[in-house]
Amino acid sequence: MKIYRSLSLIFLSLIILTCSKESDVASNAYASSASQNTYTPPTTTPTTTTTTTVTQFTLAVTAAEGGSVSSTGGTYDDGTSVSITATPNEGYEFIGWNGTDMSSSTINITLTANTTIEALFSQVSTITVGENIEFIYNLHESLPSEYITEFNTIMDNLIATFPATQQTWLLNPNLNIYAWNNSTSSPYTDPNGNSMQGASISGNGESFWMILEIPDAEFTNNSMHRYSVVAHEYFHVYQLSLSENFAAPSNDPNGFDILWLAEGTAVNFESLYIQQYYDYNYYNDFTSGADFTQVTTNPASYESYDVGDMNYSGSGFMILALVSELQKIGFSEEKAFQSVFKTFWESNPNSTNWKTKFEEVFTISVDNFYLMLESYSTDVSLLFPSSSITIQNIINDNSSISTSTTDTTTSTDTSTSTDTSTSTDTSTSTAASTYSISVSAQGSANYILTGDDANGSVTGNDPSVSLKVGDTLNFNVNASGHPFYLIKTSNGGVGSSNLIEGVSNNGAESATVSWTPTEAGTYYYICEYHSSMLGTITVTE
Repeated sequence: MKIYRSLSLIFLSLIILTCSKESDVASNAYASSASQNTYTPPTTTPTTTTTTTVTQFTLAVTAAEGGSVSSTGGTYDDGTSVSITATPNEGYEFIGWNGTDMSSSTINITLTANTTIEALFSQVSTITVGENIEFIYNLHESLPSEYITEFNTIMDNLIATFPATQQTWLLNPNLNIYAWNNSTSSPYTDPNGNSMQGASISGNGESFWMILEIPDAEFTNNSMHRYSVVAHEYFHVYQLSLSENFAAPSNDPNGFDILWLAEGTAVNFESLYIQQYYDYNYYNDFTSGADFTQVTTNPASYESYDVGDMNYSGSGFMILALVSELQKIGFSEEKAFQSVFKTFWESNPNSTNWKTKFEEVFTISVDNFYLMLESYSTDVSLLFPSSSITIQNIINDNSSISTSTTDTTTSTDTSTSTDTSTSTDTSTSTAASTYSISVSAQGSANYILTGDDANGSVTGNDPSVSLKVGDTLNFNVNASGHPFYLIKTSNGGVGSSNLIEGVSNNGAESATVSWTPTEAGTYYYICEYHSSMLGTITVTE
């Protein structure tokens, strides 16, 4: 019994061992298929995270001259609304935005793209139209003290007499004057940053200024030009205040750049000022050594600044001739100068319409005036104005322009006497008239007459003239070398016995020969030296 049991145990052990080996084989087979991993974690599904990108835009904000902005901008998310306020500086006003259609000074910008905007400002006008321009004097220490004193006196005189007034087109109520002795380097620069030089009125579209560079030699030699140039340039400021077109830039189609009218008036103005205040004939100075042949042969050339008009002598000559012609047709000397200094500029001429304006103001066409110049002597002294004329009388002249018209009036005088009788006196009378005729010479062949008489217009070579007893006939003579006489008979010469009595300035070459006939008849005008220069004057009752 004992042995059996032992065999049974052995058999059981074998069975267990066999089972253990099979388990090992199975375990090894699994390990091989799992790449030798001894642990496999549970299988799971991966989690995905989504990131959203926000679009951003740049806002740039700037301010033009004259103000500021509340923000210069930055980088903002798409759709962000940014508030911006534009604030003007003192003396300026906000006028809008560049880069957006919004017009309010405070705006909200919603950003949907990169954006650039600019706040715009404009200087508030302080101009009071009609008030005098305020001149600001910048007088350099290089100027002699006595000159500075005289400068102030000249300006006071000019401002009081011919005031230059503030106008909207002048853009600024003030005008700076810069003056210095050219012995020192130019101490001033203009608003554009350029060194100043010469003598001029300049501008840059925002303001005007006066430049007076006085040569040192003019102080050494006591040249009157150191004073006259002040009046010359001031007159240009006066022109600016009268005419918007004169103030326009030279390249502006509405500007005015006719040399002889622009500069000829200024040189005459300065000459009259010096004549009046210093008892000095400045006309001799600016015309000295000048050749006026071109004035009489090609006056149209003086319309351009390219003509090379030294000291503006030729232009000044033409203005003197125009004044002379105006006197011939009934202007007083003061009224003639007032017309060229003031009335013409008030008409606001430009380089396109100036001839029309000229004829409207002066009643003479430019073409006819140029023809008149052909007969003028080049002796400019014959045209010098009277020594008694003043700029005050010129600007204040209120005289009317003489006309050559016949005025017929009818008057009825009805009165009742104390004896109860009634008398009625009805009469028709013809008022005396005054006629003016300009006289020039065409060589030694003919006088050239232009004007009016009792029959209307008078023009041509040695034409006949008609008037009535009691009328006044003014021959405005400008015929150097051809003394103009009124005589009784055509073949009696200019002896005293043949001269018409009561004629003023009979035989003048440059003056007004005036006559009021008292008897009807046929009379004549003649040149003392050339008998062919002869015309008839018919006087009727």
